[in-house]
Amino acid sequence: MELIRIKDLAIGYAGEPPIVSGINLTIGERDYIGVIGPNGGGKTTFIRTLTGALPPLAGSVEYAKGLRTGYLPQIKSIDKSFPISVTDVVMSGLADRKGVFGRYGKKDKARAIELLHDIGIGKLAGRTIGGLSGGELQRVLLCRALISDPQLLILDEPTTFVDNKFEKELYELLAELNRRIAIVMVSHDLGTISRHVKSIVCINRCFHYHPSNVITPEQLQEYDCPIQLISHGPVPHTVLSQHRGCTCCSHDQKQTEK
Repeated sequence: MELIRIKDLAIGYAGEPPIVSGINLTIGERDYIGVIGPNGGGKTTFIRTLTGALPPLAGSVEYAKGLRTGYLPQIKSIDKSFPISVTDVVMSGLADRKGVFGRYGKKDKARAIELLHDIGIGKLAGRTIGGLSGGELQRVLLCRALISDPQLLILDEPTTFVDNKFEKELYELLAELNRRIAIVMVSHDLGTISRHVKSIVCINRCFHYHPSNVITPEQLQEYDCPIQLISHGPVPHTVLSQHRGCTCCSHDQKQTEK
């Protein structure tokens, strides 16, 4: 079953040239797509368009009828000064069903607390988000994304500001969820996500889809995509090769691994 079909999509901001154009992609049940690319290449703009937060400049994004989507944004976009409890943040994931000012019942609260316990932070249920660490907040946002029982889960850099333990637990949880839902996940760390995803999208002012998580030399030649190459040296770093024939990728692409 198709969940989302993207046709000849151009993404960006009104009144400005498109950041990326010519995007064609179908997301189906139990797909697990990793989205990679350098900062400024268009990954977040693509995700914002996919979630409906940003209208397309051209082309279309068609959704299956009644599609339920869970979204975990970049943690830096969250205002931690807003006086809201952890439980209320999780329940806000039901806003599409109940409306922004909808009333949440006992069952909604019980489900929110259950999710918090499942992910190991049940003790934080009554706290406000201002007192949370980055990793704790990321866990809360994941619960918010899951409370609507989504058919598609979209995650934008979910392992930022989290410890290794939670990162491992996150990938284990996503593998379990992928047995019944589709996942689209943005990450800089291809070396890690390629062990988990089923296919890879590279966005670097151009759009390239790899139908597998295994990038063979033949695929590299066909797509000429900036796949991560890890080089050893006194300073850990990652080098991205260039897309052949793609003018937007003619500059050097380098990322520093943390």
